[in-house]
Order: sequence, then structure tokens, then C-alpha cells
Amino acid sequence: MKNIFYFRKICKIGGTEQFLYEIAKKYKNHDITIYYDDADPIQLQRLRKLVRCKKHIKGDVVKCNKAFFNFNIDMIDDVEADEYYFVSHANYEELHRVHGGYIPPIDNPKLTHYIGVSQFSTDKLNEYAKFIDSKIKTQKCYNPLTLEPKQKLIHLVSACRLDDKVKGGERTLKLIEALDRYCAENNRNYIWTIFTNLTKIKINSPNVILMKPRIDVRPYIADADYVLQLSNDMETYCYTINEALGYGVPIVTTPLSILKELPITDNEHIELNWDYSNADEVARQIFEKEVKPFKYTPPKDEWDKLLEKGRSTYKKEQKKRYIIKAVKEYYDIERGKWIEPEQNKQWEVDYFRKEYLNDLGLIKVIKEVEQNTIK
Repeated sequence: MKNIFYFRKICKIGGTEQFLYEIAKKYKNHDITIYYDDADPIQLQRLRKLVRCKKHIKGDVVKCNKAFFNFNIDMIDDVEADEYYFVSHANYEELHRVHGGYIPPIDNPKLTHYIGVSQFSTDKLNEYAKFIDSKIKTQKCYNPLTLEPKQKLIHLVSACRLDDKVKGGERTLKLIEALDRYCAENNRNYIWTIFTNLTKIKINSPNVILMKPRIDVRPYIADADYVLQLSNDMETYCYTINEALGYGVPIVTTPLSILKELPITDNEHIELNWDYSNADEVARQIFEKEVKPFKYTPPKDEWDKLLEKGRSTYKKEQKKRYIIKAVKEYYDIERGKWIEPEQNKQWEVDYFRKEYLNDLGLIKVIKEVEQNTIK
């Protein structure tokens, strides 16, 4: 062999793992073999498409021109090479301070060359060499990096109760499967953010994120490439659809009857059949359809004609303050302490705090006050 690279454990994610992949990508026409003791199968699969990969078996001798040891040198006694390189990928001073136990193995007599992957890495390894009175000199060699052409990441958003049978949980799963198939066949990626209640539905796709319900979903909707509403035909207005269209975001829906009342065209809409029989076609359109910019005006409401006229008195009500006392023991977050009713203490709160505690049944309102009278 000409060149071997050794890394004891190739993990699911990591900088040295990426280094090996970048070496393989850029220099795959060189004779390169990567040795490992343990490896994540997905990392190993992508490396094997480019270079030879072999598991290190203790006692099996490997002969090569150059051997590059990354972080670990466990395999070094099973290697017969013309040159032995130690590649420094870390600030070992900080690594030892946080994790302890590891020191760079630069004092091994078989090592002939030392590489730092940056000037910082080089300087730190040379500092350590001086600390242990070693005469080694580290040379700088930056990590390779070749970037694939920039590719649009499709961002999908849904806000629904997945466990609710009328909200299209099964359709969601089938469309996820179709999207994942499309990505596998076309080397594309997407991320589907689903805001939902606690659900028993199991979603195994690495492209889907389940988020807790929240009331400020609109920034996510506005940032999406598509907003999806896969309910049964029970939506009678559907804020999610109207919000998305209002932000100029196209939608993916089932054949909802309400859509006939909304001023939309095929440009801003993709339709999934009730039986999701066209899921693969919908997935393709999500990635390939060219959507022209559009403006959407929702149907005008007429609540101004329905509501009784009269100026609100609520703002004045909000300015009021109240004397209260506890009727149950509870921990008061605002006051930072436990409140016990038997202490019979009273204190002053504003309107919003009074309403909140009163709704929980924790306090009794003693009286309304106009000015702060109790500290």
C-alpha cells in the first residue's frame, strides 16, 4: 500500500471523521486505505465508495510507504512503513483539562513526522513537545475541503394535532416516506418541522422534527418553502392555510372543500389525494415545481357589522392592582419562595398576576387598591 490512515473509532459525527471523508473525496485517485478499530456503518459506507477501508485486526502486519495516525496510534506496532506521521487534530491542552487522561503520543520512537491541521494546532503541539523536552517539529498542513454545489434545502412546516384522526396523521407518514424516497434517489434534502401535541405516532425519518405546540408559529410559516395541511375535509377556514398564503408561501393540502372559497391557483397549491395515492408525485413537485411569487388577500371578514359598538374599558381595568392572600400552598415564581396560606400574609399584585393566580385557585382577592400600599 502507498498510504494508510488510521483512526481508532470512526463515530457518527465528528471533525476527524469529516477530515477522512474530505481526504477520500479529493485524493481518491491516490492509493489510500483507511484503517479503523470501530466505525459507524453510515460513515463507513460513504468512505468505501471512494477509498479502501479495512478493520484493524491486532497482529496483522500492514506494509505501506506512508502511515498517517489520527489522534490515536494504537495500530502503530502492526505497521511497517517508510514514514510514520502523527496528525494533530486538537488542542490537547484543553482536551486534557476537560476530559483528562489523554496526552498526544508524540514520544513514540516509530513516529517520524508531525502534522498540525492549522497554525493553532501546530503551535499547540510544539508547545507540548517543549513541555516534555521533545525535539520534534510540527509542520502545518491545513485540512482539505471540497464543497458540493450549493443546493436548496426544502423547508416544510405543519401545525396540527397528529394524534387527532381527522388531522391526517397517516397521510403525513406516507408523504414523509415519499419525500425520503425522492431524496435518496435524487441526492436532495429537506426538513419538515411539525408543531404538534404529544403523539404516539412514530416518525423515523431523519428529516422530520417534532416540535411542542406554541403560539408563535407564524415566523416558521413565513420562512417555509411549503406549508402542509393534510386534514380530512373538516377544515372550515383553516388559519394555517391562510397564514401561509398571506406570507406568500405555497401550500400542500388534501382536496379540502374550503379551498374553493379561497382565491388561489395551481401556482401556489399542490394537492395530495385523500388516499395519498399520488404521494410520490407530490414529493416530486415539492422539490421540482417552480412557484412564481404571488400575493394573497384572504376573504374579508364582516365582524365590524356583527359586534356591538362601544369603546373598550379593558385598558383601564388592566391598570388596577389588588391585595391578595394565598388559599393553597404553592411556589410563587415571581416572589421566588413558597407561599403558605396559614401564614395569612397579604401582598399586592397587578391585574394580570391576580387573574393568573386566581384561575389556578391559589389565592383569594382581598380588595382592589389604587396605589401601592403593601411592600
